[in-house]
Amino acid sequence: MTRLTGTRNRLQQASGLEAVLDAAYEAFRDMLGAIRAHEDPATGMFAAFVMAAAAAANGRDAVAFAPSLPPHQGRNPPAGGEDQPKESAERTASDAADLSELLAARLAQAAGSASHPGDRAACDQAARWAREIHDLLAGSGS
Repeated sequence: MTRLTGTRNRLQQASGLEAVLDAAYEAFRDMLGAIRAHEDPATGMFAAFVMAAAAAANGRDAVAFAPSLPPHQGRNPPAGGEDQPKESAERTASDAADLSELLAARLAQAAGSASHPGDRAACDQAARWAREIHDLLAGSGS
């Protein structure tokens, strides 16, 4: 199981707004790290990965402004990328596209049930970034 697969499982199992926001933050953070590990200008996927990394950072930041996001110590450190990618760029693109599709759906669902306007706005904005990641990477892994 890859790191993004584990993150996907956590997002699928999240129940309630706080848990979804927490899992969404981790999903964006983990995607950012995995994507950055594959940003190689010598590959044909470089532009898609750079743009997807920016979208992952923006999505993470959008979730960070949700009033109902549970506080955590040291929330940002794992986003820095990995020294050596463990998965191929194609596998990472495919896993990130799958995760971002689920992420967009869960965030849209959370936005629809959130009572606080700040949570709704954060979820809506983060869902848009997740859809952008999906659009950028969905065809890259094949």
